[in-house]
Amino acid sequence: MLSEFRDIESRDPKTMARITQTIHHLLRHQFLHIGDRGSPSLLETLRRAATVKPIEQFFDTAGYRLVIRESEGWAGIFPDVERVGHPRMGINETLVLLVLTRQWQEGVQDGDIGDYGTVLTTLNDSYDAYVDLVSRSRRQALRIEEYRDAVQELGRRAVVKLHAFDDEGQDQELVIRPIVSLLAGEEFLASLEGFLRLNPVPANEAPAGEQSRDRLP
Repeated sequence: MLSEFRDIESRDPKTMARITQTIHHLLRHQFLHIGDRGSPSLLETLRRAATVKPIEQFFDTAGYRLVIRESEGWAGIFPDVERVGHPRMGINETLVLLVLTRQWQEGVQDGDIGDYGTVLTTLNDSYDAYVDLVSRSRRQALRIEEYRDAVQELGRRAVVKLHAFDDEGQDQELVIRPIVSLLAGEEFLASLEGFLRLNPVPANEAPAGEQSRDRLP
């Protein structure tokens, strides 16, 4: 692998620079989306056979698979669970992901689809859906500021895009991207919902400091 990179570097330093930049971005953010600044050029690198092959080989060696969805305007890396196992997420982060995935699925079913398969909602609507889900599991809900922080973290990974605060509407537009459909598959969601039904945690039995350390079995 290193020898291949050295060969590319010696033949075409500019191409190697593009490969390095793309790998660095995916390692740091996991995903990239055409709607984000700087991402179109990275997607162009992934469209070229001469540059995508060494990138795929690099991530395969590291235990990841590269997924490219041109029709949806994104690319990303996913762990090969047979080799490196499932990633661990806290309950709160997972619940936020579950809510966003449900909202995206509902938008697709209703035909409310934007460019590249995105679904538009708002932070307040998403938070209301989250509170409804958490109340049925008897867990203590995150405050809306904490929920926004979790959404912004997913935004850093290009899974969603949270727009600026609208003073007039007292809300923020939230674009959910189809990346969520792979990040949280049907089997995972069914398993999570079953876990919540069987393992409700009353708010008065789980101090807030302990909840942030909860993990799925």
